[in-house]
Amino acid sequence: ENYQMWDYLISELPSVIEKNFNVDISRQCVMGHSMGGHGALTLAMNHPDTYRSLSALAPICHPTGTEWGRKQLTAYLGEDETRWARHDASLLLRARGWPRDFLVDQGDSDEFLALLNPDALAKAVTDSGVDATLRRQAGYDHSYFFVASFMADHVAWHAARLAA
Repeated sequence: ENYQMWDYLISELPSVIEKNFNVDISRQCVMGHSMGGHGALTLAMNHPDTYRSLSALAPICHPTGTEWGRKQLTAYLGEDETRWARHDASLLLRARGWPRDFLVDQGDSDEFLALLNPDALAKAVTDSGVDATLRRQAGYDHSYFFVASFMADHVAWHAARLAA
């Protein structure tokens, strides 16, 4: 009950940033890695008017479609599966789409590929007609080296979209 990351990211943190820094709060982006990538995708897809740019590195793409994901959703959200859909990027794309392009990088040697389920996201992108750049990076796993190798691409991606 005291860990409300969704509320923190959507309202509390932007409010603190806006009060303390000279920023244009209408130009926000979100990105993350692994579970943070899952959070970035679902947060943006649930709040498309808030985020102008979206990317993820090795995100969990379809938690309702894996045993591990279902276990986590039950732990966080309870047994009511109707509450889970807004926390599954693949389902959200089909239901709501996404109004702009987004970027996802995934290592093809990631030991967690079955859990991350990037193929489900790729299918949802195709089925929904959303504009996305989904890159499979040969030889990369889930590690810090993977994130460090493609972080500059993601920063540049966001910078270009926030400047537009």
